[in-house]
Amino acid sequence: MSPLEISRALSRHYSQTFQRFGPTSRGVDWGPDTRDHSLRLDLMLDVLRYGVPTSNRPSLLDVGCGYGSLIDRANDRNLPLSFTGIDICQPMIDFARKRHPHANWIVGDFLSEEISQQSDYVVCNGILTQKLEATIRDMDEFLKLLVRRMFDSCRIGCAFNVMSSHVNFMSPRLYYRSPAELLAWCMNEISSRVIVNSAYPLFEFTVYLYREDVDGLKYGDHRKV
Repeated sequence: MSPLEISRALSRHYSQTFQRFGPTSRGVDWGPDTRDHSLRLDLMLDVLRYGVPTSNRPSLLDVGCGYGSLIDRANDRNLPLSFTGIDICQPMIDFARKRHPHANWIVGDFLSEEISQQSDYVVCNGILTQKLEATIRDMDEFLKLLVRRMFDSCRIGCAFNVMSSHVNFMSPRLYYRSPAELLAWCMNEISSRVIVNSAYPLFEFTVYLYREDVDGLKYGDHRKV
């Protein structure tokens, strides 16, 4: 499958789950446990821990934003963000736009959509955990394209999650990667400033990539995260 075909397959899949379950963790195919969903959202927001943003309202681009649960979580935690969400699923964006009209919402494929400017941070929660009918090789290429585009679109850093290959069972429709192998690719091809977090009770891991040329890249104690 080409990257465009993978994006279209993901769009169909999430349109169906959203139509069936609505704006819930099951609506974005994260299962019925809302605590797991909240944990993943918090892990995406952890990207803010490093780097000094361009203002006291960091700009964040959420790739595959779904119905906008990340901005809900940021608001719950009183984290001020200049938020942009992009998703290929029209019904989810329609819901997000009605709920948060002051945020910026884009309907489109991140790999082909023209993004007018960089954001301080870019995150992607869930897109790279699904493979559906794609092959592993196709998903490997899709990941590389997506992560490169995310990194090009950020001023400070980006974050994404992937299913871990360190499991005793694999679903044929999910996408698994070795944390060590993905870390090596990121350090060789993207940036040497990488954090891999697998120290949480889910069968996945989260990768944080930061730019090497950002001044003042340090632990962000200037902001409650």
